[in-house]
Amino acid sequence: MQKKSIQSIIRYLEQKAPSSTAESWDNVGLLVGDPHWETHGATVSVDLTSDVVDQAIERGDSLIVNHHPCIFRGLKKWLPRSPLALETQMFRALENKIAIASYHTNFDQCALEVATTVSSGLGVKPLGRLIDRPKAGTTTLTKIVVFLPRSHQSSVKTAMFEAGAGSVGAYDSCGFEIPGKGSFRGNEGSRPFIGKPQQLEEVEEIRFETIVPTRSLKSVIRAMMEAHPYEEVAYDLYPVSQEPSGKGLISGLGYGFWGEFNERKPFSEVAERVKSLFKIDGFFLTEPVPHTVQRIGFVAGKGASFIDAALSQRCDLFITGEADYHDVIRGARSGMAVMELGHRESEYFYIQIMGQWLEQLGLNVAMNHQPLQKMHGVK
Repeated sequence: MQKKSIQSIIRYLEQKAPSSTAESWDNVGLLVGDPHWETHGATVSVDLTSDVVDQAIERGDSLIVNHHPCIFRGLKKWLPRSPLALETQMFRALENKIAIASYHTNFDQCALEVATTVSSGLGVKPLGRLIDRPKAGTTTLTKIVVFLPRSHQSSVKTAMFEAGAGSVGAYDSCGFEIPGKGSFRGNEGSRPFIGKPQQLEEVEEIRFETIVPTRSLKSVIRAMMEAHPYEEVAYDLYPVSQEPSGKGLISGLGYGFWGEFNERKPFSEVAERVKSLFKIDGFFLTEPVPHTVQRIGFVAGKGASFIDAALSQRCDLFITGEADYHDVIRGARSGMAVMELGHRESEYFYIQIMGQWLEQLGLNVAMNHQPLQKMHGVK
């Protein structure tokens, strides 16, 4: 098995889960180590623990890929013999030439495999994603308009769609185009695709426009520029005030999923499916316990901010890792039961999906499910 550079692995994962789709408060990507190091394999886990570092050392891996960032809030000191266990693990990793990378909210927004795996495991048809309300002054969607020659009409559109543009609800490859005439004149140092420098040109072109999740915009623009033949690409960006409906599984737009059983199911049956799928013994649940359930929502990790999104989709049950007490009560009082699995327990499928991504790249992967917390006092 040929070694791969950490840099090439990060570049590959950036295509899968662009860092631009992460929340502004998050810290993702390569956090510890040298991008020029090489490795045959990677250890994947939710958190950075001593057990994870031990496993990577034993296997000879030069990369650990976590869900939760090992550097999250600002570090003021980083000492080899720090009393903080997490900092000690980072030093141990560095001493053994092990890089550490994190894929957190960017993974949650882009890894549609989690939504399809969980919905399939529960027997639910996924209908859309749960979308938090955008902060004041920001937009969730952006319209991009690009002008291109007819010769590259198909290739540029395809590149943009494959990078995440053109999804509207349950439809993809959505766009609109208008024929027209473009004019330009390059200076003496230009290298025009059509015509000659310092000569005015008029060309039959297509104005193509489509919609993009704002957080995926950088990836779409990069794909568009690489596919476009012009030396200087003319394009416009327009913020879209319209909020997305939450319908359809769209990468980079929303978290988790909402969906339906084909018929109402007894809650007891749904509960057993949840416990079996996530390999848990129990959960917290609001009162009153629903008799039957048909429409559910799911967000891994801390799902407090998606209570309103689940309510707006008329979910009978919202499943998450943890949520703030008063948000949970508000959801229950609005007629939606809230089930909390435990933060880490709800993120069980991060390890599986990230492991699959890295295996597709040709790496030897170890998936570490060792929990950071264990329930005590239960007989």
